[in-house]
Amino acid sequence: MSSVMKRAAPVTLPQRATETPSNPRQGRQFLVGPIFDLFFLANLYWPLLFVIDFLGQEDWHHGLLFWQVYFVTAPHRWITVILVGADRTKTRGREGRFLLVTGAIVTGCLLLRWQSSSLLCLGAIDYAWNAWHFASQHHGIFRIYQRKETATPVFGGWEKWCFRGFLLYVIARVAGVGWQVGPADWTWQLQTLDPVVVLLPATLLIQQIRREGFRVLSTGTIYFGSVMSLFLAMLLAAHFERRQLVLQFALDRKSVVSVEYFAIVTWTTSSQTQHNRRDLIGTMARNWSLFLLFFMGFLGITGYLMATGYTQVWVLINVMVAFLHYAYDGMIWKARRPAATGGAT
Repeated sequence: MSSVMKRAAPVTLPQRATETPSNPRQGRQFLVGPIFDLFFLANLYWPLLFVIDFLGQEDWHHGLLFWQVYFVTAPHRWITVILVGADRTKTRGREGRFLLVTGAIVTGCLLLRWQSSSLLCLGAIDYAWNAWHFASQHHGIFRIYQRKETATPVFGGWEKWCFRGFLLYVIARVAGVGWQVGPADWTWQLQTLDPVVVLLPATLLIQQIRREGFRVLSTGTIYFGSVMSLFLAMLLAAHFERRQLVLQFALDRKSVVSVEYFAIVTWTTSSQTQHNRRDLIGTMARNWSLFLLFFMGFLGITGYLMATGYTQVWVLINVMVAFLHYAYDGMIWKARRPAATGGAT
């Protein structure tokens, strides 16, 4: 997700039409429902995915990577372009801005590809932008839970930058920054810094528990714990330069960010307002599960077929779509009106 909750104002969160919680606090903890939130947003399955990848070794890793790249990661980027193109409410009054962003990204990617014999430059830009996108998305979803659980602004200011800063630091470390194969003079400094950086999520967790009054483990706290435990595991693997573990955790990380993005989009389509619409978005919302399965399957199959014959073209197109995904997310998830709810990337 991109700079999702960046400067986001308080939003009115959609309620499902059938939601009638007896306990107001308990009813506000979930966006859709306990199973949905814990599985698709908190992604509590990720340790199991890691164990399967770890025990299966290289063959299983390549198999899981195939499904993750073609049927999860690529579709979650493409669906942003579909939503922007189909939903006029997201672009109304800003059509020129969206066209300018689209033109700049497509033109810039084509020029870089034309001037270079490889896609390495675009890949480096994608990794850096994607890192910020990941940090913003995770923080944005956590903010949504916080707004549902309390009316008091939370995790703003220094907490926001500690949250995002920790994730960005870990993503840089797993990229090889400070490893023996990288700048050797950074190795011992960063390895010494790693244990200090771990204090950031620990401090944030204590702050979160204090806000909950040590009374209840909220869904927001569970989401926070799931995300931070995954990134702590990645940092540990990078600290000891365990390359295979880094690759396995990276697969988990990419799967988690894509699945939770689909979940946030699903949440925004579940409101009665979306179901009552008489345009294409309303039709999609009323048949969302079938649409999403068909979309992921169709895009995965066509993407794989194209990649086997036109690899460079497929990579270039998907890099452009990735950049559009990052940029559009920073525009469509900012709360402008109570009806424009959500926040993710």
